[in-house]
Amino acid sequence: MYRIMLTFISGLAMIYTKSETGLHAIKDRHAVDITRAQRSALILFDGKRSLREVLDATASLGVTASDVEVLVASGLLLPSAAVPGAARLEGSAAVPQTAARPDDAAVPLSEEERVRRYRVAYPLATQLTAKLGLKGFTLNLAVESAQGFDGLVELLPRLRSALGDEGVRPLQAVLQGR
Repeated sequence: MYRIMLTFISGLAMIYTKSETGLHAIKDRHAVDITRAQRSALILFDGKRSLREVLDATASLGVTASDVEVLVASGLLLPSAAVPGAARLEGSAAVPQTAARPDDAAVPLSEEERVRRYRVAYPLATQLTAKLGLKGFTLNLAVESAQGFDGLVELLPRLRSALGDEGVRPLQAVLQGR
């Protein structure tokens, strides 16, 4: 099972959109058990507004990041990158769902293998960025908001520039399945 991690600070730039279940929840108020404030926030997530914008707009209703976590955990919201055909947040090309090693880049990874590697790599990435202290704060937040295996693979260049080749080697080995 996927571990949903959404922190107030790290996810502020994240863009979410309603899932099919979320769209149904908007049409039928009684389809899912959410609060009025959560429903108001759900309505505002349109695949264009960032989490920060929605939280700012619904602050007077008392909507917090915890409410958004409930919506994500309930399957009502999806990160915009998880929606078929949606653009990446920073306009970068989607990372292919294949092995991370250049020599076997054409071999697709099974979802089970991707989850296994993520579960090992995430705590390691968090430990590595924590060693950087305040300098690594924003990088640590980026690790926390990384969306699964692909998110950590996308962060490798940033981690390499902060930690150096030697510092990022253990994480890269895990992501590459070595």
